[in-house]
Amino acid sequence: MDRDQICTQLQQQFETFPRQERAAASFILDNPHEIAVMSMRDIARLANVPPSTMTRLAKRMGMTGYDQLREVFIDSLRGQNSAYGSRAHDLVELKQRVGEQRVIQDMANNAIEQIQSMCSNDNLRAISRAVALLAGARQVYCLGMRSSFGVAFQFSHVASYFAKNVRLVEGAGESGVMSIINQTSPKDVALVCSLPRYSRRLITLTNYLHQQGVRIITITDSLTSPTARLAAETIIVKNQTPSFYDTIVPAMLVSEMLVALMSAASTQDVEASVTHTEEKLLSLGEWWDLG
Repeated sequence: MDRDQICTQLQQQFETFPRQERAAASFILDNPHEIAVMSMRDIARLANVPPSTMTRLAKRMGMTGYDQLREVFIDSLRGQNSAYGSRAHDLVELKQRVGEQRVIQDMANNAIEQIQSMCSNDNLRAISRAVALLAGARQVYCLGMRSSFGVAFQFSHVASYFAKNVRLVEGAGESGVMSIINQTSPKDVALVCSLPRYSRRLITLTNYLHQQGVRIITITDSLTSPTARLAAETIIVKNQTPSFYDTIVPAMLVSEMLVALMSAASTQDVEASVTHTEEKLLSLGEWWDLG
């Protein structure tokens, strides 16, 4: 059992736990990284429960005790914090050992496996619910920092062909941030892509939107990621790759699924809107191969 499976089980069984075990489970779900680095007594003190409660909860999850539960969180943290530098060294060694074509095949197969794992029943249901939120939103804000920016940009770019209520929060000159501060409403939805390593600024902005009542849809790697704990809907993607950097291929595919389904669910005349947008772009000479 890995960390995500433990957290899913805690969420699903939460209401069946005794009161003190609910408090312990809530602390674990809200503070997964602390479980890996703090002692059982310190965790129990912060959760305001006796240490024995942590042991009982671990056994309820099928573990031999709290130490085994903690080891799962330690293993997860080790995997997430793998330094890019050391991974770059590993990539060079892999290429020298098996050759370029094998590296290419490994990367392609890795992406295929991650896309297949993305299509779990839980994810498919979350995507359907997310589409309903997007289709009914007053405004849709798209957020992504660093490598995740491309995911937010792709959704916003494609949606702009037929939707007039989608806004990319770029942050250039702080204009995007100011639009969030001054114009949000509880009728709005934010599509947030947040993958390790998590951007502090993105988490701060997402937390602000959550406090304003904006419903959060997050594309992320874990149910315990910072944005998942704020989200109305969470879509899980993996981002490990044989290369030294993390991949955004599965996350990008999710954004394209969402915008495609959003267009299909629209009550507007999508065909007319897309055609009108294309005509404007043609009149501007935007495309080299058309017009």
